[in-house]
Amino acid sequence: MSTTLYLLSAAALFAGHAVPSWPGVRPALIARMGRTGFITLHSLLSLVTLALFVHAYRTAEVYGHVFFPADGAAMAAVVLMPVAVFLVVARLMRPSGEPQTPRPPAGIYRITRHPGSMGLLLWALLHLQATGDLRRVILFATMAAIALFAIVKNDWVLRHAGTPEAGTFRTRTSVIPFAAILSGRQRPVVSEIGVTPFLAALTAYAALLLAHPRVFGVDPLYWLP
Repeated sequence: MSTTLYLLSAAALFAGHAVPSWPGVRPALIARMGRTGFITLHSLLSLVTLALFVHAYRTAEVYGHVFFPADGAAMAAVVLMPVAVFLVVARLMRPSGEPQTPRPPAGIYRITRHPGSMGLLLWALLHLQATGDLRRVILFATMAAIALFAIVKNDWVLRHAGTPEAGTFRTRTSVIPFAAILSGRQRPVVSEIGVTPFLAALTAYAALLLAHPRVFGVDPLYWLP
């Protein structure tokens, strides 16, 4: 498969996430299809575009390097990836509510306003700086773009929602992890997060390390003596 088709599949993956959730499009689709219908459509579209992207990634004839990773890049990815996994797991285990009417910030949301998207962004950037070949640069740059879009879009929704819940959530939280805590707008409450997300994240990360060589063909611990 050519590089052009690979890039087109990356664009389709991004559009599959961005277009249905675009401000104005999402409410219109929910009004027409219902919440369950919208979630079903969005999930199917995301899965189809992801499958096409994975197929394009595996078959594309893309060669060359954009850059060469720095010494210690792979080690940094392995050390910091548990943080990315934890952010995603904590977000999945404690949804924030509707975009226009989020719940009061608690738990992981005291640390960062968009933990799931921040976790995906951290995952993409860690892998991006540890690779450098064109094929994987396109892969992780696409994932980073999806995460960044979600952060910007969700912030736009909060800013324009016009509800007390959205205003409170926005003023008492921060996009940058720990910024709200350092500025005094929040305080860390570990008990609100609980032990379960930590254990689930560690289990998921261990499974990723074990599966990585077989599924992705790369041993993330190759740098160990």
